[in-house]
Amino acid sequence: PLVGKTVKEIRFRTRYGAAVISVHREGKRVHDHPGNIKLHAGDVLLLEAGPNFLERAADQDSSFALLSEVADSAPPRLKMLVPALSLAAVMLIVFTAGVTSLLICSLVAAMLMVLLGILTQQEARKAVNWEIYITIAAAFGIGSALTNSGVAEGVAKFLVQVGDAVNIGDAGLYAAVYFATFLISNVVTNNAAAALLFPIALQAAEDSGADRLLMSYCLMLGASASFMSPFGYTTNLLIYGPGGYKYNDFLIVGTPMQIVLWVISVAILSVGDQWYLFWIGTGIALVVVTVIRMNPGRLYPARNQTE
Repeated sequence: PLVGKTVKEIRFRTRYGAAVISVHREGKRVHDHPGNIKLHAGDVLLLEAGPNFLERAADQDSSFALLSEVADSAPPRLKMLVPALSLAAVMLIVFTAGVTSLLICSLVAAMLMVLLGILTQQEARKAVNWEIYITIAAAFGIGSALTNSGVAEGVAKFLVQVGDAVNIGDAGLYAAVYFATFLISNVVTNNAAAALLFPIALQAAEDSGADRLLMSYCLMLGASASFMSPFGYTTNLLIYGPGGYKYNDFLIVGTPMQIVLWVISVAILSVGDQWYLFWIGTGIALVVVTVIRMNPGRLYPARNQTE
């Protein structure tokens, strides 16, 4: 029933309750979007499925000649969802109330998660990504060198000049810093980008008289917005290879997202005390889009009938 049809045509996710991540044919990965690949006999599919998929597919379906589970993969422990969320909420409440620092709160929450079985000791050890810490430490060293050598001051003055040239107040400076940050973040990791530009952004804020806290928010948002490259963020790399994506895919899809977030973030940072209006508008838009995506039949009844 699968041979000669694409994953999208047979509605694989709806039919089998699993998502096709990658397709291998004759020992080589098919470099195309999984939904557009026409399946052949003997293809190897890498699937993301629920815990009961193997048993259900083996007993009731003859579409697959061989089924095996990927080593070290495990289904989500949904029964631990409520305890995990509760601990996270308590951690934030205690920190917000000013009882202790965020470091102490997070350490206590992490230890409780291990003690309660939400997280195993091995998972806790694997969760510590030493490469990130080394990268951040090296970036701080480079940032200090930029500050001591005067490069940070020079770049900061240039960003201030760019912001003044736009003639829209502090918004121009925020836009320039955000732009520079997300460009670097698409080349190196977001942590390194934030650490490199931190002294430059603060120097620019001091030179222009802009709010240093808002400038920190601008830097944080810009460093986290790396959609135009597969190398700027870990999750981008996770799907880059198995999903058969190309660099152009990130440019085509990520560039509009980058521009929209750039404009929205700068606008929110620039409105001052009325920032909540943007959050309300964004929340309403999110609810509307979610409702539309969850109920496509109401908007496209004829299309659903033909399918």
